[in-house]
Amino acid sequence: MGHRHPSKLKNPEVSHARARWLLRAELAGCGACRAEGDEDALSDLVSGGVFDSLITGFVLSRVQQWHSPSRPARYPATVYRIAPIDERDFWRPPTQHCMRVCTVTGSDGDRVDTLPALRELRLMSASDRSLVLDDVVDGLAETEG
Repeated sequence: MGHRHPSKLKNPEVSHARARWLLRAELAGCGACRAEGDEDALSDLVSGGVFDSLITGFVLSRVQQWHSPSRPARYPATVYRIAPIDERDFWRPPTQHCMRVCTVTGSDGDRVDTLPALRELRLMSASDRSLVLDDVVDGLAETEG
């Protein structure tokens, strides 16, 4: 596209340039750029790719929000297990499935193993992949807003 969407993103874990561009397009409400970015993400299901960067940023930002001193999480743990029930219920079934195999690691929950989720995404239909992408991008947009 011939234009830019200025925005300072708060989530440094979304490290892939195209993933950051997609998130800025979502925040700006630009449908054309969002459609183009969705295509990029849906076709880039490799480690270090666009979708991987979005999932990683989503999980790491959510883990920080879910942290509770009264209920400390122990890692490694699946994202689905540590997510609050109301958040899990908000996710569509394909997203729930991906979050059941995506693992938060590191002593402080500061790393994410997305490889199993990426593998599952490659096995999903294009429409199910789109549902996961929508949930992840919506979640990231919430943390930015």
